[in-house]
Amino acid sequence: MANTSSADPDDHEKSKPGFFMKSTIASLKLKFPSVKNISTAQLWSWLQHPQERSVYLLDARPVEEYNVSHLENSHRIDYEDVDLDALVKTLEENFQGKKNPTVVCYCSLGYRSSLVAKNLQQFYEASGKNPTPEIYNLSGSLFQWANEERPMVDSNGQKTHLAHPYTPFWGKLLDEKHRMK
Repeated sequence: MANTSSADPDDHEKSKPGFFMKSTIASLKLKFPSVKNISTAQLWSWLQHPQERSVYLLDARPVEEYNVSHLENSHRIDYEDVDLDALVKTLEENFQGKKNPTVVCYCSLGYRSSLVAKNLQQFYEASGKNPTPEIYNLSGSLFQWANEERPMVDSNGQKTHLAHPYTPFWGKLLDEKHRMK
């Protein structure tokens, strides 16, 4: 997915995560120690160079959140009811013949996506399926992505700067200008 947006991978400096966001990310890393995390800047870089790495984006949020905004070309899944057999089959078909197969999971902040990443890792380990793609959680997830003003689209494929706040409490981690009202 070559994106022509003017957003620069280093623009994230203008919206460094605050203490509460950093604490939330740190607590998720402790809760899911086996899950590898990737920064928004690294994901942006990968998405700009699809010939080097095949990235499959999994959005682990409900439809009502996904419809407000999501990363372009992402695939929404129900984090509570993932059919891992079907998902792995889809991944195998998608990655066939492609370089560096990589799955990046995200949600609003990272809890639901970390759970999906962990379950997907465990499924691959238990099934012995090879090759196993690299599996990551997007650190700070969509809130961090939006706060850095990286590109998102709505359910109609139109660019948007808004994100679903998940709940009023957690929505405080999303810059006010990006909160859907």
